Amino acid sequence: MATSGRAIQYTIPSREDFNKLADEQKTRINEAFDLFDSNKDGLLSYEEFRFVLRALGFELPKPQTYELLVRHGQKPANWPHDQECAPVYRLFSLATAQAIAGSLVRARDPREELRRAFRLFDTDGKGLITQDDLRRVSKQVGNNIPDADIVAMIEEFDASGKGGVDEDEFLRLMMSKK
Repeated sequence: MATSGRAIQYTIPSREDFNKLADEQKTRINEAFDLFDSNKDGLLSYEEFRFVLRALGFELPKPQTYELLVRHGQKPANWPHDQECAPVYRLFSLATAQAIAGSLVRARDPREELRRAFRLFDTDGKGLITQDDLRRVSKQVGNNIPDADIVAMIEEFDASGKGGVDEDEFLRLMMSKK
């Protein structure tokens, strides 16, 4: 594709959504950026940026992330100023990554996020979070909850006595915490 010789102006998206996030959400975005900024230069390649989005729970299709790169990616500092920079060489700054991730986080449907969390517990798709599920997750995160507490949690929130917490009960419980 030929260029007209005119330099493309890259834009930094508004950080308004990022600024409205809770401190915990901002920290998660910043930590993901730091984790995948492999050479610690404060910039992410296209692939590193995709990893950041995945770590934050976003599986954007490649065309959508490529469009973000085209619109918001910046030339590397050592790129000749008089030459166009192909999108594959462009980079995302921390401010740009924060702005994009902040917009995506603010646009999330909280109920869908909770459904995703439910599936992390209910890995076999039985429609319930059981005592065994809680034990497994507790061990995975290194927080061995005493068995008596696990039994008490399931009994307290299993409204119909089916031996586990179903998705509707989980959603009600978690939405009531907000």
